[in-house]
Amino acid sequence: MTSSRFTESTSHRSSGRFVELLKVQAKLAVREPYGLLMGIGLPVVLLAVFGFINQAVPGPVGDTGLTIIDLWTPTILVLAFLFIATSLPNTLVRDRQIGWLRRVSTTPLPPSMLLAAQLVINLVLAAAAVLIIIGGGALVFGASLHVQLLPFVVSLLLAIAELFALGLMLVALIPTQTVNQVVAGVVTLALMFLSGLWVNPAQIGDPLQTIMYYSPSGAAVRAVLDAAFNGSPSYAALLTMTVYTVLFGFIAIRYFRWE
Repeated sequence: MTSSRFTESTSHRSSGRFVELLKVQAKLAVREPYGLLMGIGLPVVLLAVFGFINQAVPGPVGDTGLTIIDLWTPTILVLAFLFIATSLPNTLVRDRQIGWLRRVSTTPLPPSMLLAAQLVINLVLAAAAVLIIIGGGALVFGASLHVQLLPFVVSLLLAIAELFALGLMLVALIPTQTVNQVVAGVVTLALMFLSGLWVNPAQIGDPLQTIMYYSPSGAAVRAVLDAAFNGSPSYAALLTMTVYTVLFGFIAIRYFRWE
């Protein structure tokens, strides 16, 4: 009986500490809204740009039967996840550089709680981005995604897992904020291109087409597009995202350091 009460008390204290840590991290996210601006603000801008292009050039694109806003909404969704993921190093690399992560690691608070709190905040941002982009695209610009819920949700979750694992890998490998500004910027721009934001992979030849299809962002866009309009995502895209998630996650765990 005593052991049971002790376990319950310990669990209660741990959950209480986690809630307090979550509140602190949420306040920091509001005070330094890099993830908020990148993960929601920039995708909203992209949605508006393609929405206005869609109004200026109405009708289906080629023989797809889909409008511009239909085709680009899944891409913007994936880019929102990418922007949120690449904001992770901005926060955690800074905290490591100023020594805060090292101090957290020496307290009774498990360092894993810090990562869990960051994950929860970024998942909330990702969920908000999905609602805003899909809702805004449909209500404001008339985008229509005829999805089967389960394949669509699986594709979104794998895209989030893959790109968030990429963000944690960058946290593990990038030593300072100065280096982070360069590396995260280059990675973001490269994956924006490979996602098909500017050039549709179907309109170009190999080997660039293959590279785009099997890049982290390209595979995610392909899976979400297929789930949105074909009912079932490509198994190749799902497998590609799974492999990237495992690879990035392994590197992040292997090389992550607190100081």
